[in-house]
Amino acid sequence: MLFMSSPRRACALRTHINFRFCSLVAAMMAILLLTGCATTSDMMDKLNTSLRGYEKAIRWAKFDSAYSYHKWDDDEQASIPSYMENIRVTHFETMGEKFDPKNKVMKRTVKLRYYNTEYQREKSMRYPQEWKFFEDSKRWYLVSAPITFQ
Repeated sequence: MLFMSSPRRACALRTHINFRFCSLVAAMMAILLLTGCATTSDMMDKLNTSLRGYEKAIRWAKFDSAYSYHKWDDDEQASIPSYMENIRVTHFETMGEKFDPKNKVMKRTVKLRYYNTEYQREKSMRYPQEWKFFEDSKRWYLVSAPITFQ
């Protein structure tokens, strides 16, 4: 009788070990997946924070702050044209967004209405933006040309 029960016990033991192993693998996969999602989620939170900060800077004519969102070359200086001190933005609207998660790039077009305090005539423009995530600084930068209200 002992001989007959041994294969059953061995089979039950193998089934239990397989179940435990599969559970362990599933738990490890879930942890890896959640860790990856947290990183992506953190990156997207940083993008949203950058987009809101940039919009706020433009809306309130804080162009020095808006220019800080740009990625400048080491030899390039951020110089804000003097006429921009007279610019007031009356409307900021996102027209369309396209996110490329593989390359960590966000492209969007913004529609702006603004006026120059010297001329008091409202104008509108579309401003295409390209935002890119830089791993070294863990930050999103605006890599398209800086806004100029012409």
